[in-house]
Amino acid sequence: MTVSFPLRCAFALFLLAAPAGAQTSSEVYGAACTEEIGAIPVFDCAAGVAVPVTVDGIVVTDHAPERCDHPALLSNGAQSDGQCVPHSRILNLSTQTAQVSVMCRQKVYRDASSTAYDEIDVIAHNPATGATCWFQAKADAGAAISGVHVPSPTAATDDQFWETPERVASDGCGTCHDNDPFMYSPFVGQVWSNVPVNPFGPYAHVEPGMGFAAWPTTVMDMRDNTCTGCHRIGSGQVGGLDGPWGGEKPGSCGQLADFMTGRQIPEGADSRAATYPGSHAMPPAFGGSEAAWNVIYAQSMSQVQSCCSDPEQAICGLTPIRSYLDALEVK
Repeated sequence: MTVSFPLRCAFALFLLAAPAGAQTSSEVYGAACTEEIGAIPVFDCAAGVAVPVTVDGIVVTDHAPERCDHPALLSNGAQSDGQCVPHSRILNLSTQTAQVSVMCRQKVYRDASSTAYDEIDVIAHNPATGATCWFQAKADAGAAISGVHVPSPTAATDDQFWETPERVASDGCGTCHDNDPFMYSPFVGQVWSNVPVNPFGPYAHVEPGMGFAAWPTTVMDMRDNTCTGCHRIGSGQVGGLDGPWGGEKPGSCGQLADFMTGRQIPEGADSRAATYPGSHAMPPAFGGSEAAWNVIYAQSMSQVQSCCSDPEQAICGLTPIRSYLDALEVK
């Protein structure tokens, strides 16, 4: 059944105006995400595909090496075993109408048979409207969370397993995922066929008053830029960046762009990852020489860097990402 915009608004207002204690924010967010995207089922992390950790092309499974060929770009934190921890898993729960990607993260080394994880992240996206929801479960320091029979995030009623939506919003995932829901990295790219993609589709965060509206959804429409022929470049947070990154811009405009093009070497990179072609993950599987890469992409990347530093330049063409979240109205 198609729900009209007024009815959607009335539904959201009813949830938010409910008496104190009648509904938790987790229930409100879960209901809104179910309405816009669909319910997410119970799942098992073991059903996902393991993300390989390799050193000089050799798969490592019995420990977490200090450096590897494809380090995770999202920091695992000071208490972790670094950026090269084996046995994280990617699970695709997509349906005919929804794209749903699950990442079960290992931040400390555990045996391959372990069903314990340090973090479970879910991105749910409606490719027709752009509606996107975010869910996280995080273990306390020194503890773990089970990847067996993981409860549905859209059915959460409290923060016993899944973080509250306010906490997820404050964690700032969308500041990295600033151009579309599913971000490529050399680490995840090893199993990219298991990740749904929608690089030029509509994109917006389901926002029933939880703080997701603060995440950036503005991209740069740079003329004749080779990079934007394959994907969008987000603008980050134009007015400055509050959050755990300080003044650094992550995402497709900033640190991630530098990691993908050899301008910065990520933590945990071995010599294979720190030198061409391993240092240049964009475009994936380019196959040409470094000189050829520079001829085709260096000028475009310089334009990206300039616009990341000052997105208000006319050449950057700041443009809101379209979405059809509210009654198919273009934002």
